[in-house]
Amino acid sequence: MEIDPEQQYRRAMGAFTTGVTVVTAADAKGAWSGMTVNSLASVSLAPRLLLWCLGSRSARYAPFAEADVWGVTVLGADGEATARRFARAATQDLRSEEAETLAGVKVLRGGLAQLACRTHDRKQAGDHLIIIGEVLDVRVRDGAALTFFRSGYGEIAGPAD
Repeated sequence: MEIDPEQQYRRAMGAFTTGVTVVTAADAKGAWSGMTVNSLASVSLAPRLLLWCLGSRSARYAPFAEADVWGVTVLGADGEATARRFARAATQDLRSEEAETLAGVKVLRGGLAQLACRTHDRKQAGDHLIIIGEVLDVRVRDGAALTFFRSGYGEIAGPAD
């Protein structure tokens, strides 16, 4: 039995372990929401740039694609429930008690790192929009990280943890 090339590609990418983040952005009315993202990558140190990818079929495509500023929270090992919540469109609204502000941008409370970003560029690539952000401010905390591997969550601790 031959495996569909798209399924084979998904399996190959699933073998690449990633961290787990929640990206936060406001819509045109100022209502903030979050979306679980594991496509985050550093682009440049000078200037500080990072990127993430937004699926064109996302239920919340417009607010994230159009946002001028947005936040990223890197989830700690205790963040699986948060990752699952923000992975579903029906539960992506950001409640005030779960957010704090960094450089004027809402990010989730806690996590291993929080970054406030301003959109630097956008590039369409296949069925995703690559959003490149300039990092405006950063907070970092110690702890074990939440990971995603072969469609499941796990954790990894650093040498100092």
